[in-house]
Amino acid sequence: MKALYFILGFLILHNLPSMAQNSKRVSAKLFYSLTQKHPNSLIIDVRPSKKFSQYRIHNAAPAPEKEDLKELVILVPKNDTLFVYCEKDIRTKPAAELLDSLGYTNVFELKGGLISWRRNGLPLDEEVFDH
Repeated sequence: MKALYFILGFLILHNLPSMAQNSKRVSAKLFYSLTQKHPNSLIIDVRPSKKFSQYRIHNAAPAPEKEDLKELVILVPKNDTLFVYCEKDIRTKPAAELLDSLGYTNVFELKGGLISWRRNGLPLDEEVFDH
């Protein structure tokens, strides 16, 4: 019986890294730097549409609902770099978890959301967006 518990324990511990979320929470400055280093990557804004239409990170795409996010990334290769943010860092984690469950392996979350982004004086696109 001890051997069985040992084997089960080993299997659980051995598989924990693969069960971990693939996303990485990064500071606003690092998030900005990474988006500059990966200019063709998808930047995803998971805030409500009204907020997105007022201001956003340059070149961000809106995905206010789970289904919008799924539809947005459907053609994106699983190993592409994705950037996810919201206003206060509340919606970011669930979005990153969804991307992880869909098999995306290189997801960056903006720690502190756009509040942190603004505090660091980083640029926003404030052109009115009407879709």
